[in-house]
Amino acid sequence: MSTETYRYILLLGSASSPVAEAGESRREQQLRRARDLLKQRGKVLARSGVVHADSVVPGDGDRYVNQALLFASSLPREAFGAWLKTLEQRLGRGEGEGACAIDIDLVGECDAQGRMLWENAGKLEHALFRELVGRVVRR
Repeated sequence: MSTETYRYILLLGSASSPVAEAGESRREQQLRRARDLLKQRGKVLARSGVVHADSVVPGDGDRYVNQALLFASSLPREAFGAWLKTLEQRLGRGEGEGACAIDIDLVGECDAQGRMLWENAGKLEHALFRELVGRVVRR
């Protein structure tokens, strides 16, 4: 097992049912569950606040909760990305139409000083996502 630590920037989002339970919406519960399960493969180093917003996709009427995380893991990017897809499925992400139970996007990798080493520019096109990422790492 590698002793090297990789630092990833993640964007989490959920449009699952907005019904509130114990002061926390199901959308917020999904983000919390995702954060808890992410800890199986590393450590949350920083996180933005949770933002409630309309979808950034034109024509999508769903509202989302979104959050950015700075996350440390010993898994290299390709293996970590594949594990994230498995985690999404475990949290209820399925194929087809309907509200998104969870979306966990790997949007960047940075060094220990927060300098970007790699980024998925397509995932950072929207100002909301750039703002969230800016709250957890310098860009």
